[in-house]
Amino acid sequence: MVHFRYVLKDFEQWVDEFAQLLNVETDQHYLPLPASLGTGYIYAKVMNEAMSFLLINIELKDELVLDRRPLDEMNLLLYFTDLDTPNYYSITSEKEKLQADNGYKRRSVFLSSANYPLVIKYSKETRIKITGIHFKSSLVRKFVKKDTFHYLNDYSQLGIKNLEKEPISEDEKKLLDEIYQTAVNNEFGKLVLYNRLLLLIEKTLNRFLLNELPASKTKRLLEKDMDGLKEIEYILSKKQLEKFPSIEELSRIAFMSSSKLKKRFKEVYGMKLYEFYNYNRLSKARQWIQSGETNIKEAAYRIGFSNLSNFSKAFKKEFGLLPSQVKA
Repeated sequence: MVHFRYVLKDFEQWVDEFAQLLNVETDQHYLPLPASLGTGYIYAKVMNEAMSFLLINIELKDELVLDRRPLDEMNLLLYFTDLDTPNYYSITSEKEKLQADNGYKRRSVFLSSANYPLVIKYSKETRIKITGIHFKSSLVRKFVKKDTFHYLNDYSQLGIKNLEKEPISEDEKKLLDEIYQTAVNNEFGKLVLYNRLLLLIEKTLNRFLLNELPASKTKRLLEKDMDGLKEIEYILSKKQLEKFPSIEELSRIAFMSSSKLKKRFKEVYGMKLYEFYNYNRLSKARQWIQSGETNIKEAAYRIGFSNLSNFSKAFKKEFGLLPSQVKA
């Protein structure tokens, strides 16, 4: 049996410390599982100063215990878990415990926090596929309203009560399949992986905020409001626009006042209107450049930039790298 006791600060550190316990060398935080423990790999990467991700794709030949000790900070953890064991499995929080002795399967999304203890016991022959995202609280504060931030924190403190509540959606499953099919040992593969992870995070958090926030937070959004918001979401993310539409124009389309539109959109999608538009158009440009569909100049022009310098600055601010660094 392997028992790994740790404090989770970011996933790169987690993988490196696990490798030390196993007495195995990592290659840029890529850990092939030693044959004595099982088959498969674990990989982690820091995406920016406030976010890191973890990929686990393994099948165990020995028992494994992951023993997380509490961290002082209330950093959020988003896990997509596909777990299948013919034997026993257990997960224990401070006051709750889930235990299965004769086989267990789970395919769910779980929002957790690093500031409380969690002990997971996996038996032999367990197949584990986990995609994890670690968000420092500073990043979450930047993109959501204060009351929403506090609600997310409260929700993440429920321990394992919501462990099986949110199944993985079809859209999320498709992205997860693409993530596990992507080669992580070359630069282009890593760029594709980053893109799929960002899309996965966006889809899941939008769904989470819409489905999970209580009525007092969502202000009991009317069906006609949602129809209007979906139309605005389509315009800002799917249509090829030469420039950002005026708030007045978007308000008329949504049949809302400008103040109501801005407020409702941020509540549902977690971003301001222009932030959402800018992120989506830059993501399109990134995909075109990565796939070789366009060169950098054409990608910039197609999303409304006439100045390459301004495009490069906006691109680097959003993704942390220049367009030339993702060129196919």
